[in-house]
Amino acid sequence: MSNEFMNLVQEAKYDNNALLTLIQFFEPKLKYCLYQTHPYLREDLHQDLLIKLISTIRKYDINTIPGFWEFKNNIADKSNAQ
Repeated sequence: MSNEFMNLVQEAKYDNNALLTLIQFFEPKLKYCLYQTHPYLREDLHQDLLIKLISTIRKYDINTIPGFWEFKNNIADKSNAQ
């Protein structure tokens, strides 16, 4: 599923059907998180989260994902800077 998911992310940059599939994938998590907010705020927050999700998917570059050691070193550098 990981390769399929990554392919969907790649396709979603230009294909609205792939984008819709990704949104449907995240929809249960969004709804679960929205139950932690006041009912009259849920619809507006849902729309804001969808906008953020779409913009994040469209900007996401799979080729810049760091490897494990690079990620570990980045975290160590950040903790040393503080």
